[in-house]
Amino acid sequence: MLAMSRFGRFARRAAILVSVVACVSACGVRSDPHTLRLAISSEPHSLDPLFEQGIPDNDVVRLMFDPLVASDTSGNPIPALAAFVPTSANGGVSADGRTITYHLRHDVRWHDGVPFTSRDVAFSARAVLDPKNNVESRRGFDAIAAIETPDPYTVRFRLKHRFAPFVSTVFAESDSPYYVVPEHLLAQRTDLERASFSSAPIGTGPFRFARLKHGEALELDANTAYFGGAPSFSHITVRFIPDENTEVAELRTGEIDGILNLSANAAVQLRSIHGVRVLATPENGYYGVMFNLARLADVRVRRALAESLDGAAFRRKIVHGWYARGIADLPPFLWAADRKLAPLPYDPQAARRLLRAAGYDRAHPLPFDLAIIGPYKTHQSWAVLLQADWKKIGVDVRIKPYLATVFAAPASEHGVLANGTYDGAIYGWVAGMDPDDSSQFLCDQRPPTGYNDARYCSAAMDAAQHEALDNDDRAARVRAYAIIEKLLLRDVPIAFAGTPASLTALRDDIHGVTPNPICETVFSQRWSR
Repeated sequence: MLAMSRFGRFARRAAILVSVVACVSACGVRSDPHTLRLAISSEPHSLDPLFEQGIPDNDVVRLMFDPLVASDTSGNPIPALAAFVPTSANGGVSADGRTITYHLRHDVRWHDGVPFTSRDVAFSARAVLDPKNNVESRRGFDAIAAIETPDPYTVRFRLKHRFAPFVSTVFAESDSPYYVVPEHLLAQRTDLERASFSSAPIGTGPFRFARLKHGEALELDANTAYFGGAPSFSHITVRFIPDENTEVAELRTGEIDGILNLSANAAVQLRSIHGVRVLATPENGYYGVMFNLARLADVRVRRALAESLDGAAFRRKIVHGWYARGIADLPPFLWAADRKLAPLPYDPQAARRLLRAAGYDRAHPLPFDLAIIGPYKTHQSWAVLLQADWKKIGVDVRIKPYLATVFAAPASEHGVLANGTYDGAIYGWVAGMDPDDSSQFLCDQRPPTGYNDARYCSAAMDAAQHEALDNDDRAARVRAYAIIEKLLLRDVPIAFAGTPASLTALRDDIHGVTPNPICETVFSQRWSR
């Protein structure tokens, strides 16, 4: 994650849920037909899109802000604030891949009526790069050498080197998404994170900020001048409800219309509630057990653990069928995935032989510290299942629960993953619309530089990653990712158990909600009752 954003959705889905009683629609509470009432687990860290933390934050902020390039429901790039997606074919990407030019829409205004221009894009990019700003990641932005604004509707990025995922990363729906902020309101601020803008923002999106009641709710009003069309709802209330039992009960009685970032456990219960449906949207991500290669250097041990991990049981018992089978880190729907690739087999007997060859058996078990986020039911339940399964092949699993803030904290704050104080960790990752996974698997991305918390380092992997990053040709990138996926299965830094889905609960009278693989609240101007 790893930064917290990668864990945000998994953490959300792991909340404890007890059974609820189904209720017919007569139990519902009649609501204002022009107001949509949503629930989410927590108040965003910041409403400034440069300082949001986690996927739930992004789902809220996305209602008020836009990227340059968005994603359709299949994960393909589409223009948003940009008039079209820059490519080599349309001249937006230079022949050497080191100049990216965006032509901006002319009909966009900030919520205060000021026109949106290239100066806003340039200011926002420089804010991300400014070391004074405590942003989550500078991935992609750190390739920028210079920013040019030849006119109000053109912005040109000169890159230090070719970075193929640039258009899908910088002000796009990436794994650390940032949206453009207004220069005219923030240029004179020396401490952006503490500016009042963080709790009362001005965006370009389909809904505009109305009021924030800390610890309670965010109120939004329709931006009737939105360039993508005026929203059908005149008002959205986003309530902060940390207890999922309460969320489900209020959805059942009609006090709210929907729940964002739903857990798999809750989704199962909601199947029995009349008048409620659950949307499941496949994501570019994975769920599994990450190994610390600084402690588990023997690939035979890692492969034994992976081959005795029952992915089918995980998907059936732990996530209740909501997740798809996982092969490696790229889901089958993504254009770069190798659909001919087979997952590691579930073969406990072969696993037992591998462990024995490495010097471990039931008489001399492998000691194994499994780090989990203690309060999360998904982590708890799966850890117990893994403990039992791995005991059968000669592994003594010691479950080590941590608070989420300790589990995923940076190395400077003694984070478990970042400091490598674990043998294995239950781990989830949700990426953006590009297959780029270099920040997880390049040698130079080991902590504290990047998100390679497995401490995996392979010359072959580095070569394949650089081929994928340095080549704008999609066919060449597909070949590179085929190598990357094979190496992940060969070297086993992670045992992959499933491909996740984002889960959104809605009452049946809410229409037009079409999440994409990155965000549940995109295209909110199309929602209606």
